[in-house]
Formats: sequence, C-alpha cells, structure tokens
Amino acid sequence: MTDDSPESQTILERLAKLEKQNRRLKLGGIMTVTVLLALVLMGQAPPSANIVEAQKFVLKDAHGNVRGWFGIMGTGSELMLGNDHAQPMMRLLVSTDASNLHFYGSRKGGLNLSVDSGEPAIALVGADGNGGVGIAFGEEGPRFTLEDRKGFSTVVGAAPLNTLAKGETDHSSAASVMLLNKDKKVIWRAP
Repeated sequence: MTDDSPESQTILERLAKLEKQNRRLKLGGIMTVTVLLALVLMGQAPPSANIVEAQKFVLKDAHGNVRGWFGIMGTGSELMLGNDHAQPMMRLLVSTDASNLHFYGSRKGGLNLSVDSGEPAIALVGADGNGGVGIAFGEEGPRFTLEDRKGFSTVVGAAPLNTLAKGETDHSSAASVMLLNKDKKVIWRAP
C-alpha cells in the first residue's frame, strides 16, 4: 500500500530525519562510553616498579629534625636511628667482613652485638658508662668478662696474656679465671 499524499510524504521525511538523528545519538553515545571506559582502564594499570638511588637517605620529623639516616660508609653501609632529642639510639654498621648493632642508652650505657671476621661478641655497658659485661668468641676460644665502675675486671675463659718476657703474647685456656686491676694487669689467675 503506497500513499503518495502530501501528508504521508511529510511523515516519511520526518521519520527519515528522526532515524538519522537516532543513528547520530547512538554513535555519539558509543564513542562517549568507549572514551570513558578507556580512561578508567588506563587509570587502573599497575604502577611500574620505581627505583630510587642515592648515597644517603635522611629521615626527618615534621619539624625538620634529623631522626635517622641510611647510607654508604667506607666499604660498607650504615643505618642510624635517633630519638626526638637528636640523640642516636640505634646504629647498624655492615662492612666487608664485620657487622655491628649498637643500642645506645639515654646516658652512656648501651648494648652492642657484633661479628668481626666470623667472631661474635656481645657487650653491655652500665647506664653511666661505668662497668659492663662482655661475651666473646675469639680465635683463642670463648671469654666472659665482668668489669666494675672502678675498672677492675674478671675474665673467665680464653684471653690474651701479655705477661710473658719480651712482650710475647700467650692465651689462657677456656677453663681459666683471671682478676685484673684497673690498669688491666693480672693480680690473680687460676690456672
């Protein structure tokens, strides 16, 4: 059924115009969705691995005070952490064949853990820096040392002895006990 009346021609022209506008709207909507989707997906890409390189990193608090650092020191590296009074409280040193971890007290005391050329040691010093305890495992054997605030000390175990003639050095056995005066001279020894 064909109707060539002017009214039907007007309706057909309007219909063709509406279909053309509809196609443009669909195409514009698809392009808008595609662009938005692309932007969202690009924003979701995983971050690339970043490497920060430096000789030294400095840690500062909100007031700009240095609270610690990590960096290269000679042939090794160093990590130092401090308190809010800019005092070092912990220090880790690592070099070619040694490492040292030191915990500082608020006064002169502290704790030190170290390994030097494969020989471990632990040292504790009293709060005022006077007196301490040490455990060491050296080439000559194990040694335990106690020292009071006046400098007198007791050594149990293998320790170097500089008491022989002509400045020669000998070592006590792990089963020995020595008492030393404040000048580190032997005042009693068994065996």
